Amino acid sequence: MAKSKRAPIEFSATSLMGAFEAALNWTTEVDEGGIFWFRGVNDANFDLEPGAYWRKDYDEFPPLLDLVQEGRAFSEIGELDDWKTYYFAQHNGIPTRLLDWTESFSAALFFALDGWNGETTPCVWVIRPACLNELSTGWYGIVTPEQNKELELWLPRKIKDGSRKATSADRLGNYDSSLPLAIYPRKGNNRMIAQQGTFTVHGTRKIKLNKWIVNRSSQHTAMICKIKLENLSKEKSLAQLTTLGVRRHTMYPDIANYIAYLRDAYQW
Repeated sequence: MAKSKRAPIEFSATSLMGAFEAALNWTTEVDEGGIFWFRGVNDANFDLEPGAYWRKDYDEFPPLLDLVQEGRAFSEIGELDDWKTYYFAQHNGIPTRLLDWTESFSAALFFALDGWNGETTPCVWVIRPACLNELSTGWYGIVTPEQNKELELWLPRKIKDGSRKATSADRLGNYDSSLPLAIYPRKGNNRMIAQQGTFTVHGTRKIKLNKWIVNRSSQHTAMICKIKLENLSKEKSLAQLTTLGVRRHTMYPDIANYIAYLRDAYQW
């Protein structure tokens, strides 16, 4: 375990059991019974930055507009400034300002290892979303976009127009769409339910979430941590997750991923 004023606290685990233990120890220490979100990534060197921002010279607005105008030929898609549309874009591979998180540590472990090439050190990030929102808005809690009109400030069209600020009528805080926010989305499809998915949505400032939290709060060691998965066998670890009921088709509940699971299981 290493502490730094300039980096999140880190733990190392050489097994899935060790990773579970590190997560339980930290979450129990900082807020037993509290709410935590998890994000598994293939490379521990990656910062917490959404796809629309780590890509160079990328503008999310044109592909989103194309999706709304032409994508309806292939799927049911709503309007551009609709959270459901924004979630759909993210889950179907369009880079957005959304960053995926899950309420399930097991799911985060799967995402850390799925697609891992074995040449990097995967990890699971852990955050306290209510603390993030307190840093952004001054209000400790988790907000639901569909129930808080002020959060429309983070939707694509208004972000494209530039930063906006508002004070919530229900006194939940001051909303500044230049900053990141932890949001609890309406789970309108099987994938979001299966993955227990949540999001952070980033604003007009291209913020790396892990560095922003560390720089903004002296209490960051109780807000965010990283569990590095070192020297793990990908095949063994995924097999262990399978034993625990975490399989590709339980994370991506559709026929294509179920058949992919069968292909791996029966080696054709």
